[in-house]
Amino acid sequence: MPHHEHKKCPRCQKTFECKVGDITHCQCYGLTFTDEEKKFIEERFNDCLCVACLYELKNKYVLFKEKFLQ
Repeated sequence: MPHHEHKKCPRCQKTFECKVGDITHCQCYGLTFTDEEKKFIEERFNDCLCVACLYELKNKYVLFKEKFLQ
């Protein structure tokens, strides 16, 4: 039986369902991140984030990269 967890996003406090036992149906499935984006997020959070926050952080990383790393 797939393992599902109700989690609270550590960034926005929104509750969401993490489907770690059925990853292809999880809210984050299909999101792609570069190694730099993953590092950027992992340095700030140590648990699953909701999909809205993942998208927002991905955009913030792009903006940060464009502003400071070029």
